[in-house]
This record gives sequence, C-alpha cells and structure tokens, in this order.
Amino acid sequence: MGSVVKFLKETYRKQSLWEAVKAGGWRAAYDGTVAETTLVHGPNGTLVGEDELGNRYYENNGNQIGRHRWVVYKDLSWPLGQEATSICPDWHGWIHCLYDVPPSHRDFKRPIYALKHKPNKSGGDERYLPKGSWFNPEKRNWKKMQYWQPPKQDGVVPPNA
Repeated sequence: MGSVVKFLKETYRKQSLWEAVKAGGWRAAYDGTVAETTLVHGPNGTLVGEDELGNRYYENNGNQIGRHRWVVYKDLSWPLGQEATSICPDWHGWIHCLYDVPPSHRDFKRPIYALKHKPNKSGGDERYLPKGSWFNPEKRNWKKMQYWQPPKQDGVVPPNA
C-alpha cells in the first residue's frame, strides 16, 4: 500500500496523500484508466523520462507487451487535460514500441518542418463549428441547394427572350 501512496503523491506532484486525492486522485474510483495506472502499473513501474511538456513515461518489462509502457500526463484534469496529442513525437515512437531506446537515452533529431505542440480544441470553447451547427453563434438559416442565376447586365438581351 505504501508504494501506491508514493505513486499517487509523485503523479499529482503533492506532498501528502490527502492533497493528491483532492487534486484528482479520487478519480481512480470511477475512471478505470486512472485506477489501473495508480493501482496496477504505477507502483511497479520505473520512471524512464519526462518530456518538455511535463508528461512522465514509465515502463515495467514484467507486464504484457503492449501494456508495459504508459504515460502519466502533467495535466490530469478531466476530461480535457488527459489528451493523447500532448505526447511528443519522439516519445510517441517509444510508447508504441517502434523503438526500444527511450528518447531520454538518445539524441532525437527533430525535422526542420516540425511545429510546436498545440492542444486539441475538441470539446472546448474554441472547437470547430461548421456553418450549420446548432452551437455556432453565427448560425444562419441557409438553403442546402441554391440555383445558379446568371448575372444581369444592362442592355444585353437574354438569348431566349
């Protein structure tokens, strides 16, 4: 039990168990992913590294392949904090077993065209809303089909007149 308490305090970056529970550790009661990370994976895993966004990466080679590597996101707020797009490309390859050496143990050369991470805006206030969306504040009553009308020109007689 001591290792679970230690992992909770490390994960939520708090000094006491009570502060970790208040910061979001209580989610383990209903969120299966948080519970599995906290109770099953976490205490038995070794910290492999941390990326520039603050996410921590763990590994336990005693677990089944495909479940032996996991990430604990820096922002653990639910539902928008734990987003998979915040995994950096170098760590993405390691966590999906594309290569065995973690980026903390080797030099990862980024391509010159790589962009900085932008958070996923789905579900938030800045999400994309098409023109016909009910939630779009600029919603308009538009027709699905509009017939083409030739432009009117002064002095030109239409051919069928």
